Amino acid sequence: MKRIGVLTSGGDAPGMNAAVRAVVRTALSNNMSVVGFKRGFNGMLMNSLTSTDDFFDMTSRSVSGIIHKGGTSLMTARCMEFYKPSYQKKAVRNAKALGIEGMVCIGGNGTFKGAEALNACGLPSVGVPATIDNDLAYSEFTIGFDTALNTAVDAVNRIRDTGDAHERASIVTVMGRDCGDLALHTALACGAEAAVVPEVPWSIIEIGEMVHRGVISGKRSMILIFAEGAQKSLKEDVKDLRKKFPKLHINSDKLSSSQYAEIIEAVSGHETRATVLGYTQRGGSPTANDRILATRTGSYAVKLLLNDIGGRAVGIQGNKIIDVPLCDAMVGSTFEEDFYELVGITGYTRK
Repeated sequence: MKRIGVLTSGGDAPGMNAAVRAVVRTALSNNMSVVGFKRGFNGMLMNSLTSTDDFFDMTSRSVSGIIHKGGTSLMTARCMEFYKPSYQKKAVRNAKALGIEGMVCIGGNGTFKGAEALNACGLPSVGVPATIDNDLAYSEFTIGFDTALNTAVDAVNRIRDTGDAHERASIVTVMGRDCGDLALHTALACGAEAAVVPEVPWSIIEIGEMVHRGVISGKRSMILIFAEGAQKSLKEDVKDLRKKFPKLHINSDKLSSSQYAEIIEAVSGHETRATVLGYTQRGGSPTANDRILATRTGSYAVKLLLNDIGGRAVGIQGNKIIDVPLCDAMVGSTFEEDFYELVGITGYTRK
């Protein structure tokens, strides 16, 4: 191949810029030209008023000074149209009209589905894993996870300080959707009393009782890390909780972090507050680990295309860069049971 394209799609992740930089610099060093598509697959559909708002030829200078920046210089967006085969074919037709022979698609599960569609339509494509959720099981880590973890740990450290001062329990909700990796790693790194994740059934009444035991054993404060998708595995029915705690005004079937805190406070008799870290975990300068992972995987993706190999997803296992079929990369996350058990052991409160 002599000309390839690159895009970032889906949720942004710290390190995406480093991956784009590696793709461009590796391609140029192998006499390949690179087209950068803006706003993910939207750029390939070329729906903007001007072509310059959809794509541009990338040079070595165009990726200078971005390795340390969060977000993505190519910008990112979700593209619902791309689920339709007709739009997938349109994207491939547009790319080939630009002389593009292969694509590097940087993102998570949805991005990989798009890359697989491009590949099936005759445009060899390679996926580079970039998502703070770390929910691609084939790769030990994904770009952005380490940065999000460090951001969460820093926030929890600050929350613990004020929790100690006010002698309260603190729920801290981290991102991750259906994957509890970020919650588990944060809990373990912060010495949290509990990690509540979607992979393991849990009881909010039992959590409240655990907080009560901690209080009577002399603890001034407690940290409870919740994954944002934790309600998926909640044992109690929300309707039953509504009846049990009528004064809390639970009006929705989906409990908020603040409602979790109110229920735990009602059960434990101990002041409990909730903090949702939200999009702060996606921002900020990527850690050294994420920059290195992004550079290694981005460069490897280009080398696959250089050898006319598409339909693959690049990842890391045992500090070695690997590649697997795209279809095998989209199987979800692997739950780290040993991490979960370790949180329980080290966070357990004894009298």
